[in-house]
Amino acid sequence: MPCPGAIAWNEAHPEQSDAAMAQRDAARQFGDPALRTELAERYTRDQDARIAWLAAPSNAGLRRRVGEIDADNVAWLSKMVRGKGFPTAAQVGEQGVLHVWLLVQHADREPKFQAALLPMLEQRHAEGELSGMNLSRSVDRVLVAQGKAQRYGTQFPTEAWASGHFGLPDEARVREVDQHRQELGIMPLADYVCMMSHARRPRP
Repeated sequence: MPCPGAIAWNEAHPEQSDAAMAQRDAARQFGDPALRTELAERYTRDQDARIAWLAAPSNAGLRRRVGEIDADNVAWLSKMVRGKGFPTAAQVGEQGVLHVWLLVQHADREPKFQAALLPMLEQRHAEGELSGMNLSRSVDRVLVAQGKAQRYGTQFPTEAWASGHFGLPDEARVREVDQHRQELGIMPLADYVCMMSHARRPRP
């Protein structure tokens, strides 16, 4: 990855790596292993469908399949949260919390539902069960759906990120966003944009 700033930041925060999360989960006895398994299955289904669609974005059938999976996940999540509350790491591990986060992140057709769950994601972050990076994406997703300015600069298309101010109006807004990112404990915007643009690049 040609992003030395992002690499340095990740190396300085090893506790936020996937390996560190897996190690912490390995020491847990999950309170709801069945829910953890269900979340993992839904996460895999979500990712497999999206990867297939990204490989063939003009395929209407694949696009429809992603929409069907998202709708099913929203219905399931809504029922699950009403019945059990928002999962904790003690119940499903940090990996399970991450899986819930992704399903919520992809509930774009139900922006009120996303907004209603944001305080729960903020609580998971406050308790050390969800990374600041992922919380920033959720906050921005809700703000964009409400027609408001992003706080952390995470929800722009790659083309906007390629602009001089990463999709933001001017350098003053970049500094403001970077201040918010620093307060949340996540990497500077320029490093994040480099990392994500590299991740989104077309594969041969």
